[in-house]
Amino acid sequence: MGWKEELSSFTQNRKNPSKLRFDEPLDKHNFFGIGGNAEAYFEVSTIDELAYVTRLQKRRNVPIAIIGRGSNLLVSDAGYPGIVLRLVGEFNRLEFNESCVKVGAGVSLPRLSKIAASHGLSGVEFALGIPGSVGGALIMNAGAWGSSFGDLVERVQVMTDEGELLDLSRDDAQFSYRHSGLKPYFCVTGATLILTPGNAEEVDNLMQDLYNQKITSQPFAEENAGCMFKNPPGHSAGKLIDECGLKGYRIGGAEVSKIHGNFVLNLDSATAHDVLSLVQHIQNHVKQERDVDLEMEVQLLGF
Repeated sequence: MGWKEELSSFTQNRKNPSKLRFDEPLDKHNFFGIGGNAEAYFEVSTIDELAYVTRLQKRRNVPIAIIGRGSNLLVSDAGYPGIVLRLVGEFNRLEFNESCVKVGAGVSLPRLSKIAASHGLSGVEFALGIPGSVGGALIMNAGAWGSSFGDLVERVQVMTDEGELLDLSRDDAQFSYRHSGLKPYFCVTGATLILTPGNAEEVDNLMQDLYNQKITSQPFAEENAGCMFKNPPGHSAGKLIDECGLKGYRIGGAEVSKIHGNFVLNLDSATAHDVLSLVQHIQNHVKQERDVDLEMEVQLLGF
């Protein structure tokens, strides 16, 4: 029995079978709308299922990737030669106890922001306009408007390659600008956040104000994966790209946004090759003209 047959048998024997599909197109599972097929796509709904996948990976030596909501992802045109996971079910938990919030890694950031605001809790207003999941936000230490997700964290729960659950402190997680020390673990499963009590109406007004500023200054109608590059120390990546005259520059179906230079858009059935060619062109020009190195913020899968 191969790993596909084993995985299929495992899911069929569950009381509530999880969603499993083979040869699944990944372009419909990421915001860029780009990428080939995954050998298998598995929506994991319980800790037990996640632990089983870790054992399968070790026993069968099958590649596994966790994609969250795919909002910060560029998938290879060749797809992914293994299992792509998305966390659902109990990973979507969201529990409030005064200013303490326990949140699963599968919870979307907009949902977290809205429900926190309804509880009169401040701290995640900036996240309404970030379409990713809590798990991705923890790993990348996502942020906006001078706020970062790691600043809110008290504890982080992760699973190791052995299927063991660990409870980490914020110091253990090693948060820094758009970075954390969580990548070496098999999976982030959730976190405990500490928010600031406030007035629900005031929190909601601030959240909506930040969101409105975001949608008027960044492209929302076109397919994209958010900010393509991290801001270099002392610089704005978008401003550097604008100053180099690259807004609107196009390779194949990929184009630098005319609204915000740090966004690459899929305007006309762009391929991953189009996007990476455009990324390299941007990096070369900014290095040549401004002597600044731009590092990608968007994550790559299948390359």
